[in-house]
Amino acid sequence: MNGNISKYQQVIQWVQERLKSGELTVGQKLESENEISQYFGISRQTVRHALSVLEKKGVIESRQGSGSYILPGNGMEKAKKSTGLNTAVIVSTYIDGYIFPNVMRGMIRVLEKEKWKTRIMFTNNEFETERKVLRQLLEDEEIGGIIMEPVRTEIFNPNLDDYRALCEKNIPIIFLHSYCKELDIPHVSVNDRKVGYMAVRYLLERGHRKIAGIFKLDDGRVNLRYSGYVQALSESQIEISNKNVIWMDTEEVQDMYRSKDRILKRLEDCTACFCYSDEIAVRLLKICEMAGIAIPEKLSVISVRNLEFSEWGGVTLTSVTYPLEELGEKAASNILTLWNNPMFHTSYECEPKIETGNSVKTLKQKYGEE
Repeated sequence: MNGNISKYQQVIQWVQERLKSGELTVGQKLESENEISQYFGISRQTVRHALSVLEKKGVIESRQGSGSYILPGNGMEKAKKSTGLNTAVIVSTYIDGYIFPNVMRGMIRVLEKEKWKTRIMFTNNEFETERKVLRQLLEDEEIGGIIMEPVRTEIFNPNLDDYRALCEKNIPIIFLHSYCKELDIPHVSVNDRKVGYMAVRYLLERGHRKIAGIFKLDDGRVNLRYSGYVQALSESQIEISNKNVIWMDTEEVQDMYRSKDRILKRLEDCTACFCYSDEIAVRLLKICEMAGIAIPEKLSVISVRNLEFSEWGGVTLTSVTYPLEELGEKAASNILTLWNNPMFHTSYECEPKIETGNSVKTLKQKYGEE
């Protein structure tokens, strides 16, 4: 039994596993609430909730004064035929000119193959809009599953109860790109800690020691990428200097030139900089060009791919990339699996890789050399 799932889900999984093995058969009476409560060491209220979920799915039938009985077909085929649910709702924070269309292409390819329809919604990375979307979905009876990019997961999400309400309705949900740690919902994302780690290691292996970082403060993956940055420097016994780390929110990133003096001040003793995204890196290239700082001769720059054309003034960025369409395909295939098997609870993190440009210079002293 998977100890990472909630107690009521353990009861559901226990019943479904016994159905698969043939231990439970059609018409057979299930153990009483009291017996299940004692077996799992949980409250009867929790057992009652699990049985309610199984009844909604058509797996069991509750007969007043008698108990719960297994329905024909284990309930799953009956439930699907009666509802005809075959629409996946895809909720994204932004319409991104590079990432979103590629991820979407992978999702639609898989869903269309299984004859599922898709509906797309956006939250603009705002909690209030996310709440409206979630409550609209709660009222929709024609949803087969939700692929959701949650809002600003670097801070506490005030909409957790709405997510829980969707789970209570047994609507399959997969988080995309990021996830809420407080919720027991599987996710499909990139290994963002490895993204930060890999970028900084790449610079270290080319002789850089003074490595700055520019991070997007209000993005849900910032803590993981920053921890990868710190881990790589710490492993090389390089002191992390806060004066070389720059934190910016979305509005500041969009108008980085206004912060150019602060940025250049923090970069002045560094030979390299890890940028949270290509969006930040391209803006940094422009600032450096205005300040007469040659890339990569005076400053090497590495970033994380989020733009299709990540270049400026003849400089092509070296970036950490990950397979966007594969990410979309995995999210779609996992939501289909979750629809067919409500106890499926496997998260997936794809592996990043380095795509080299000409924005990083190799210094004479390489990593590990005296």
